[in-house]
Amino acid sequence: MKHTLIAAGIFAGLSGQALAATYQLTELPRHNGAANTIISDANENGKVIGTASHIYNLPIDVSYIDFDDSRIKNAYDAEKRRYELIDETITFTLEDVQNGATATNADANVFMIGFLSGLSGSSEYQKLEDRIGISFDAEFADEQVLFDVQSPDYDSLTRSVRNYLTAISDDGVIVGWGSAPFLKTQFTPKDETEEDTFFVRDWGTRGIVITPSGEKVTLEPSFTEHGGASIATDIKRMADGSYHVVGYASVGIIQRRQDDFDDRCKGETTPIQACVWAEERRATNLNGSSSFYDLRAYQWTLDDNFIVTGAEEIGVGAVRRDDEESNIYSVAMATNNAGITVGYSIARYDDKINSLVVPGYFQDGQFTDISEKDEWYKTGKAVDVNNSNVIVGYRAKSSQGSPFDTVGFYYDMTTQKINDIPTYFTGSETAINDINNTGYVVGQGEVEKSGTNRRREGFLYKLGDESIVNINSLLPCKDANGDAYPYTIAEAIKITDSNTIYAIAVKTEERRNRLGEVETDSKGEVEYESVTVPVMLTPISGEVEDCTPPEAETYERQSGTAYWLSLLSMPFIWLRRKKKMSI
Repeated sequence: MKHTLIAAGIFAGLSGQALAATYQLTELPRHNGAANTIISDANENGKVIGTASHIYNLPIDVSYIDFDDSRIKNAYDAEKRRYELIDETITFTLEDVQNGATATNADANVFMIGFLSGLSGSSEYQKLEDRIGISFDAEFADEQVLFDVQSPDYDSLTRSVRNYLTAISDDGVIVGWGSAPFLKTQFTPKDETEEDTFFVRDWGTRGIVITPSGEKVTLEPSFTEHGGASIATDIKRMADGSYHVVGYASVGIIQRRQDDFDDRCKGETTPIQACVWAEERRATNLNGSSSFYDLRAYQWTLDDNFIVTGAEEIGVGAVRRDDEESNIYSVAMATNNAGITVGYSIARYDDKINSLVVPGYFQDGQFTDISEKDEWYKTGKAVDVNNSNVIVGYRAKSSQGSPFDTVGFYYDMTTQKINDIPTYFTGSETAINDINNTGYVVGQGEVEKSGTNRRREGFLYKLGDESIVNINSLLPCKDANGDAYPYTIAEAIKITDSNTIYAIAVKTEERRNRLGEVETDSKGEVEYESVTVPVMLTPISGEVEDCTPPEAETYERQSGTAYWLSLLSMPFIWLRRKKKMSI
């Protein structure tokens, strides 16, 4: 791939930190039914996919709820006391909720969302998910429905399914994964005479392919007993016109999980489907995926008519021996035009199966560990690979299943050498998201040295350089009105071969409640909040501005570029793309 002249000018200067150009920010359309919109991937032709979260007007079904039950009465009393503690009066009663107030009263809607969330582990209550898939065009960010269906109980989709769009090919084919919808069913437990209401689904996860015309192709796992599981994380169109889609799929179930199922799921106290769901929740890997099944990195091949012509396991880092029952799994995260696939896998350490995954690549049915692991508590994941077979990802230490001291890396399959990617400062946690075919990497890193919720900002890195560049330092100091620039790049998600960057930015906007209404305080003044918005950063010719006010306290960072520290730092919920989410 070739640089544009402008991009060449930008990156020729990166190595010496004498930057000779900047980026122009364009805010992309946002989904008007949600507070937050983020990007998960974009292709070389400017087609973008993502997700929206904090959905307005989530539908609440109260038809099955016994409002004399102590659980909802106690929850309401606790909510009423909360209002009293802040000298406010609750705006709804339980009778209002029973009569449909959640559709008109935002406080009632929030209360019921919280109530249902507290009972999320019970199959006797409605299930809600607060994230939808979206695809972007020039003016709109429209919902892309995966597996949800129209509810038979209310005028809406069920909003009970998980939705992740993870990758888009250069010709516009989308892949992702989601879950089956929860639907109400009536069931009479053994030795009882009255029916109870349960919410059940057919399976937990399925990968999906969505063609440019909107046709959907479900990617079935090889093992579908009890439902099975599959996800799709990346897609590439090959030279022969076929498509390679990678992710993971269930290939079996280990005996102890089957024994647990046989002991607990007899269809006597709950429907079998509800029991399977409970078992899937009970058994989880450290990455959040269900360990109810044996999961393996997987590749599906589709022809140019989007017919699945092949499906196969592509490797795992350890093989279970006859006397072992430990869970083993592998996950494919990305693939390139040469068919090299990267991801992570369980592997052995000191000849024992280690529960911590290691980064590596899949080739010819084998997984190759590239971590240089020298201690049992070290872990990592490979998240992307370019067409030059350069792999990027992260390595970390783990404590009680949580990674720390996370550092990005790149690994060249030609030299078989792994190198750490620089950080903003020593100890800055770093996440890597993407590498393009000309060797530029984007991600995010911590820019604050202290605090429990350290602010993170997007960076740009050229392979081989000694430092990274904070993307915010390549943007203007002021907006067109002379006010402080309203955007902070919190995370860089994708960099194309022309060096266009797609990112998640933070900006301040009017706060909206769960029904999408602008909120005001007790004095009637509009309240504000920090929201995430999707942006596109296009390289332009110009000068890098020094935004640091003389009185600002600066930190010493390895990127070496000046940066204004008074940017917005309100806390917000970090929304992860497919490279970092728990899959």
